[in-house]
Amino acid sequence: MRPTRDTRQLNWLLAWAVVFCDIGTSVYYVPGILYGHVRDATPFFVLLTTGGFVLLALKYIEISWRNPEGGGVVTITTKAFGPMWGCLGGMLIIVDYFLTTAISAVSGFQYIGSILPALDQHIVWAACGGVLLLAILNIIGIRESATVALVMASCALFVDLLVIGSSLSQLSAAQWKDLIRHVSADKELSSYDLLAGFGAAWLAFSGLESISQISPAMRFPLRRTTRNAMAAVVITMVLTAPILTALSVAVLSPEIKATQSERFISELGMVSGGFRTKLAVVLTASTLLLFAANTAIIGGYHVFLALANRGFLPKVIALRNATFNTPHLAIFVATSVPILVILMTQGRMVLLGDMYAFGLLGAFVFSSLSLDLIRWRLGRRDLGFWVGLFTTLMVMLAWSINLVEKELATLFGGTVTAIGMLAAVGVRRAWFMDILHQIPAVRHLQARAYRASENLAEEELKGLVTLADAVDLKALYPSSTLLALRGESPRLIQEGIARAKGKGEAALYCIYVEEWPGLFDGETPHMPNEEGLRTLRSALQEVENKNVEIIPIWTISYNAAEAIAKAARQLEVDAVLVGTTRRSTFYHMLRGHMVKRLMSRLPHNCHLMICN
Repeated sequence: MRPTRDTRQLNWLLAWAVVFCDIGTSVYYVPGILYGHVRDATPFFVLLTTGGFVLLALKYIEISWRNPEGGGVVTITTKAFGPMWGCLGGMLIIVDYFLTTAISAVSGFQYIGSILPALDQHIVWAACGGVLLLAILNIIGIRESATVALVMASCALFVDLLVIGSSLSQLSAAQWKDLIRHVSADKELSSYDLLAGFGAAWLAFSGLESISQISPAMRFPLRRTTRNAMAAVVITMVLTAPILTALSVAVLSPEIKATQSERFISELGMVSGGFRTKLAVVLTASTLLLFAANTAIIGGYHVFLALANRGFLPKVIALRNATFNTPHLAIFVATSVPILVILMTQGRMVLLGDMYAFGLLGAFVFSSLSLDLIRWRLGRRDLGFWVGLFTTLMVMLAWSINLVEKELATLFGGTVTAIGMLAAVGVRRAWFMDILHQIPAVRHLQARAYRASENLAEEELKGLVTLADAVDLKALYPSSTLLALRGESPRLIQEGIARAKGKGEAALYCIYVEEWPGLFDGETPHMPNEEGLRTLRSALQEVENKNVEIIPIWTISYNAAEAIAKAARQLEVDAVLVGTTRRSTFYHMLRGHMVKRLMSRLPHNCHLMICN
């Protein structure tokens, strides 16, 4: 049985916000990193790479709608070249996510340090602490809200445009001339410098991959939603990244550029609009950067889950926490490596930026080349195919340059990728199983993982149905009562039985909603988790010999209140019974208060009853 879900909550505007919260953060640290490499030619190289970004963005529109199940580079590369190449693409994007988390966390606290100088001496530990806190929040299952992303992206875009407007309005004639000089090609640049700068500048558009990761959450028609979202991403990036880079290099003094390279944009805000503008930049930049770090953690552990489902990683990594239903082991790996990277590099942004380019460009190459091959197999030989092929060659050139130019990045990325591929092949061919099974803890976890992944067919749950099935059964088993179950709830079930009998009914709807937090959907189970099995089994046992038939409904949703309210509407019940919560205020703050959400979503003619 496959669950039916209504998780496509992202229209084009919300999808733009989620992507911009990732790709829009690069402007806060890329100008300073590039300035360390190419100095005054930084704006020219960012502008040069913007053209390549637009071409690649056009390809990611097609990658997204061709893969409505999501998965990004893993899915598209698997379809083009086969599972093992898809695994390699996954390892490259994992390296990208590791470095995204690290560089975003460090940069976020660097910007906070621009108004709290005392923090400057503790950036490394603050960044590590920030990643650790994000790990805890993800294990609890903090809900990534597209609405919050929209607010953050809109505020950041507004502040970016404010800084641009105030800076341009104050430029003198000499500064305008200097600005134009910076975005023009320097005749003294050698061919090697041009290639090196071109390869390095791609960092300005990191985060483009995220649109293919959120395609399972985007509304149909997917092609139109993706096209509109990407058009908004391209327009906002073209309006901000090249211009802010050019202004920061042209307007800031040599002393500031030499000592404050980690926070060019906040210093530009100070010069153009004073402390208030600087504060606005710091607030939007730091929150957006930490949001991007969180997005990278989510993307990273979802790649782990996808690879585990394909048999390339041990299933134990997909094991979910019994309390929060989140993959705590995958989250631990996705956050521990970035913390180690921050400690090893001591938060040096130039070094982190160099390391970042390996996985970023590698994932771009695999995604772009895979789409070319799929187009070729479909018989496409039009202008779009050849432009796409040119885009692939351009990205391959940039990656090749970085492989040679940035030896440390190649060493780190290559080592992580090699270890990941060795683990994948080893798991695929069962090289390590005999050794690992000698460890009792591993043996226990692996047994749990396999039990959780089996398509269980327990005798008591043969009547388990989806919401769509329950709607079809309404004529045979009419009921006006819906029980929303979480955990064993004998008192709640007894209340439901009493209500059904009082209304002369012989059936009772019971729904268990398995919450999967997040906008990044992946493979979902065919059967409930352990808590769901216990809950539904208990409900069936409670009605034995009570002359009441329970219709057990199981569904998966990103929002339990939304799923229960939808069930109430479709089943046309006039009462929903829920139990009292035992969860803390902190839990409700992170994942939302289900009862409050439910009250606002239920039909007006449906009553909510809370049973102690």
